[in-house]
Amino acid sequence: MSIKFRKSVFGSTLLISGCCIGAGILGLPLVSFSSGFFFSLIPLIISWSYMYLSGLMLLEIYIGEKKNINLTGLLKNTLGDRGIIIVAGLFLFLFYSILTAYFNASSIIIQDSIKSVFKIDISQTFTLIINGLFLFFIILFKTRKIDFINRFLVFIMIFFYLCLVGLGSFQVNLENLTTSHNVNTIIYAMPVFIVSFGYQNLIPTISHYLNYDIKSIKSAIFRGTILSLIVYLIWNFIILGMISNKSLSMTESNTIFITRLFKYSSPMIMFLINNFAFFAIITSLLTVSLSFVNFLSDSAESQKNRAFYTACTIIPPVIFSLIDTNIFLLALKLAGGIGTISLFGILPAMMLWKTRYITKKQYKKIFPFSKKVLSIYILTSIALIIMGMINIIFY
Repeated sequence: MSIKFRKSVFGSTLLISGCCIGAGILGLPLVSFSSGFFFSLIPLIISWSYMYLSGLMLLEIYIGEKKNINLTGLLKNTLGDRGIIIVAGLFLFLFYSILTAYFNASSIIIQDSIKSVFKIDISQTFTLIINGLFLFFIILFKTRKIDFINRFLVFIMIFFYLCLVGLGSFQVNLENLTTSHNVNTIIYAMPVFIVSFGYQNLIPTISHYLNYDIKSIKSAIFRGTILSLIVYLIWNFIILGMISNKSLSMTESNTIFITRLFKYSSPMIMFLINNFAFFAIITSLLTVSLSFVNFLSDSAESQKNRAFYTACTIIPPVIFSLIDTNIFLLALKLAGGIGTISLFGILPAMMLWKTRYITKKQYKKIFPFSKKVLSIYILTSIALIIMGMINIIFY
């Protein structure tokens, strides 16, 4: 393997982890607080394994098709013309929900940071528009340039993350970690956990980028997702260890944003949390937007079409965020509880079932399990969707 190709694998790993580590960083502590740190460990690991396996399913089908198509084309080839309408609707629902959460989160962080540093109140509308324009011009670049930009942003994110872990670990109160207010709520936190490991939309892009080398693609998927899991576990440990009932009671009752829980903490902690959260969101915005543009058009490298599809990617979530400035957590629940599980849980399993056991296509086996495990996976997905809908309606 050449040095250049190893760098591509490394870059793909960062693209996947950057796609995962985004709004989940802000949503995980909020939905984990009631059940406590230790009771959230197993559901978080289960969510990682669930999403990792779905990626292997999609990869097996995508490589088996041996066509340079996007995810929509892959689904159409497998499910037919009648199923593609539902799939397209799920795609739009999922990605616009995720992007709405990301735009909403980043605009709040920018707004709070400017107010904290410069003592200037700016509107969230202004930060949303600036954020949208910034992302629009970056997405116009080709994938390789975006990869380099993403690496730079990820390294900045890692820097603030390490600083936060180093400083925050001294302020962790073990009593906060062992406190559990309502263990039952962890079940309804699963949609946010699951959407925190979303990367499957990048599989066509990563496969093409790595010259369809299965071993390298699997390596990038595993490393990218396991890196995200480790980051989440440490993040939850630090944040939940520093959050106390007192800090919650001092904060406005309608707070749904984790950075605002620390406005009474030390300035350095607040600075590190804001910056880490911002770069985590920006890297996710970049990678998710890139994959969504590629989803909207097979000819994403065409600059003329790319500008149009980039606008279609960015404008709707900005508008949704303007309509409801507190839409962050709801958007995450919608994305995870319905969109992600339907599109990247049930559908890949059904597609693999069809190709293996109905049409009996002889694809190279990448998903390592049999029909029994696949059946359990589908039933689990249905149960998760039901829990996600209950979560949205009642919580």
